Amino acid sequence: MPCNALSAIERVRDLSVHDFKTNYLNKCIPVIIEDYLSSWPSLFWTLDSLKEKAGHRQVFVRRNTDVDDYKVGQKYNIESMKFENYISNIQLGNKKASTSYLAVQNIKKSFPELISDLKTPEYIGKVHGGPFLWIANKGHYEFCHFDPDDNFLIVFSGKKHVKLFESDIENVYPNALGSKGKTIQSQVDCDNPDLKKFPLFKNAKGYECYVNSGEMLFFPAFWWHQVTSVETTISVNIFFGNEGSNDYLAKVMKGSQWKSFEYWLLNIIEQNRDKDSFRRILMYLPLSLKNFVLKQWHEIPNNDQLNILTQTVMKYLELTELPHMEEVESKHAPPLKIRGLLWRS
Repeated sequence: MPCNALSAIERVRDLSVHDFKTNYLNKCIPVIIEDYLSSWPSLFWTLDSLKEKAGHRQVFVRRNTDVDDYKVGQKYNIESMKFENYISNIQLGNKKASTSYLAVQNIKKSFPELISDLKTPEYIGKVHGGPFLWIANKGHYEFCHFDPDDNFLIVFSGKKHVKLFESDIENVYPNALGSKGKTIQSQVDCDNPDLKKFPLFKNAKGYECYVNSGEMLFFPAFWWHQVTSVETTISVNIFFGNEGSNDYLAKVMKGSQWKSFEYWLLNIIEQNRDKDSFRRILMYLPLSLKNFVLKQWHEIPNNDQLNILTQTVMKYLELTELPHMEEVESKHAPPLKIRGLLWRS
């Protein structure tokens, strides 16, 4: 990789909850936890067993994942199909398998018969979303992006090669504000970065590791990650955050994570900017932001935090004051929505 060398990620066993929170979660340091999943029934999942248990379920599958636009998170199509058909394509090794990816399937909703095979790791204080199922064909390259949550990637079968980059907007070149979906995608192909087009990428501080069957990788919110499946892989991830009503928000609104959080928030503002409801969102902006944070992370911003978020949006929109509320307007703040959770084109 023609950029600065990537550092190794620490591997640990028998990690206590206290040590995880003190040394990794609160310090925003990634770590691989080995030999933690031995009692999980899901460790014994295979393609055949999943097909037998849940093959009749309908799933959403990303298509055209072999094109260059997919590698930079700018375009893909969604196809609805039977879960058993997706698995059969992988087992047959056909063309469709090499251009498809079953990603971020909510197990509770899509595969209720599988949920009893899973456990919630004791390290997780508050679940933000998931668990989600991912099944990747050998060689699949997943575009580099960041999520607004702390994350556990849990591998049950196969092996994944993961590249991580610290919270960093300037050097990892996010797609333009207004891009669809909940994540922020990088314009850089991490396997073959074009350093003439993206010269600052060489300054990004990165890490890499292989996550094997039976291992969990923790990486912090707003960290860029690019994942390649070295083998056909069955994995799950869980989005989470700190316990408490404000601890997570306080963590991500400081340090290097704040600039990435700011970009993520403004991306959602741009997603909503051309909607009819946007003027009313601005009229009720503090309340709309408060409700948005509560929905995303089950957190309640304090007055200072809410003021920072409000001023961030107003500065970006070049507003010196918010639109005045009118008597005929509803007293309910319209929701600030993340748009394009499935489709990106």
